[in-house]
Amino acid sequence: MKYTAVLLLGIFAITLGCNEDEVNIPPAEQFDIDTKLIDDWITENNIQDTLINNISQIRYTINEEGSGISPRAFIGDSILVDFEGRILTTGEVFDSSDSLVLALDVTIRGWQIMLPEMKEGDEFTIYLQSIYGYATEGRATIPPNAILVFDIRLLRVGG
Repeated sequence: MKYTAVLLLGIFAITLGCNEDEVNIPPAEQFDIDTKLIDDWITENNIQDTLINNISQIRYTINEEGSGISPRAFIGDSILVDFEGRILTTGEVFDSSDSLVLALDVTIRGWQIMLPEMKEGDEFTIYLQSIYGYATEGRATIPPNAILVFDIRLLRVGG
């Protein structure tokens, strides 16, 4: 009886320490949840001409077409971009920059996948499932499993 009480007390203490938001969902299931939320959001907001990257299943729209060269994600091309990043579910802007220079190979996975699809002068809106952003870790102002939306204008590839 004594051990049962200690066991129940331990289970109760563990339960109190658990955060209901920190449910461990398998990555494939989280990907499907994110994709459905993105598709529903696109439909509800009447976003036209949405394309799907065949390999990654990332949704995107081409807002403006350029004619320059495309970066190569794993070669280490530097890029110059204007961008704004928002959380899909809240619309909250978590980051933005005009004329940001960075190496493409050190960006989040979603950028590494989608920027090589862009040409200089292109402006895309990309809708990233959480696995292509910060996944279960999140960042300072980005919660775990956040679906991210980026408006990106690729200004220049290379030095």
